[in-house]
Amino acid sequence: MKVSKKGEGLVSVLTVQISQSDYADKVESALKDYRKKANVKGFRPGTVPMGMVKQMYGKYVTVDEVNKLVSDSLQNYFRENKLHILGEPLPNAEQKEVNWDKDTDFEFLFDVAVAPEINIELSKKNKADYYKITVDDKMIDEQIEMYCNRFGKQEDVDTIEGTEFVAGPLKCVGAETCTETGSLLLTRFKNDKELAKFKAAKKGDKVVFNPKKAFDDEEETKLFTGAKIENKEAMEADYEFELKSIKRYTKAEVNQDLFDKVYGKNAIKSEDDFKARIKSDMEANFSVSSDYKFLADFRKKLMDANKIELPEEFLKRWLIEANKENEKITPDQIEKEFPLFMDDLRWQLISGKFIKDNNIQVTPDEVTAAAKEYTRMQLAQYGMVNADDKLVDQWSQEMLKNKDQINRLYEMEENKKLIEYFKNTVKLNESEVSLEKFNEMSEK
Repeated sequence: MKVSKKGEGLVSVLTVQISQSDYADKVESALKDYRKKANVKGFRPGTVPMGMVKQMYGKYVTVDEVNKLVSDSLQNYFRENKLHILGEPLPNAEQKEVNWDKDTDFEFLFDVAVAPEINIELSKKNKADYYKITVDDKMIDEQIEMYCNRFGKQEDVDTIEGTEFVAGPLKCVGAETCTETGSLLLTRFKNDKELAKFKAAKKGDKVVFNPKKAFDDEEETKLFTGAKIENKEAMEADYEFELKSIKRYTKAEVNQDLFDKVYGKNAIKSEDDFKARIKSDMEANFSVSSDYKFLADFRKKLMDANKIELPEEFLKRWLIEANKENEKITPDQIEKEFPLFMDDLRWQLISGKFIKDNNIQVTPDEVTAAAKEYTRMQLAQYGMVNADDKLVDQWSQEMLKNKDQINRLYEMEENKKLIEYFKNTVKLNESEVSLEKFNEMSEK
């Protein structure tokens, strides 16, 4: 076996030469295995003449063994010469057709794209903007209000203020179509006059009102009355609603009970501590957004300052070849999305240099910890701020059964370490901005 290289540009041509002596023993050994297993009429297993086995399987086995040698030769060449290739080797246009029936020595030509060398050094001479989101009193108060609403409760009451959920027998007045029972949330009312009729009533009273006027929406009127939209009489009729049940949602008070529900038993002892903890949590959450904006901005800065030339035509060829069996990815789609692919590839090369040079690695334990952290964040969004460890473990283990999830977590942890490296290496121009201003900058 022999591999030779021609050309020093972005794309080189590798020639792989395979002689009969390279594969003869492997073919012979494979054919002996076939002979042991061959099921040919008139012969017991293992007694089929070798000539017949060669006639039946010889070409197939030769093709298979030669292809294995070609693949191994290329991989060994890349490894021994420390070549980082882009994509995969592609057949060269000058490749001659192989006659597998007659040829005994083979020559294969491949186009190979080698990744360019990245020479970027960072120090405190490099500057980068870093935006910290300010957590103000208004944001803290809004978060407390959200907790009060989340941990509030419904109570049975006798009177109506305008925010209650009411239920009871319902019948239409002046129309044939009737609904036996009904329920509604009074905050859905758009008409103050219709709402006033309920405010003036108490539990057990009967209220006559007009749903169409109250909701000012045909779909809501239809759902509430059970009438068809085309039934104009039923849709526009007044209805009598008997207030059998009135439930009012009462927000939780800011006290020890709320502190315990949010952060766990006795973790917080005062309102000042509660506000301080909320501020700390919000700052920690916002720091993730700050980090990723920093990475996006610094990525653009590095890529703008370091124009990396890549073999575009080769890479298009490779993408089309790699996806020729995939009906969902067409050549037109590859052409359309190619600029984004090139940007991502350039960033992979740049970031890969820093990851390699600084031995940035993500361990399985770090991926497991990231899964638990992500699970806690998800549970917190559903009000489970202080979720039980067993529940977190159970959900995170389910997440880790998905390879796509594992890859995403791995990438997230790698990005975190890359961000920390950049932040510790370059000079940061830190500034504090409001959340509104930060969002405006992020949308640009």
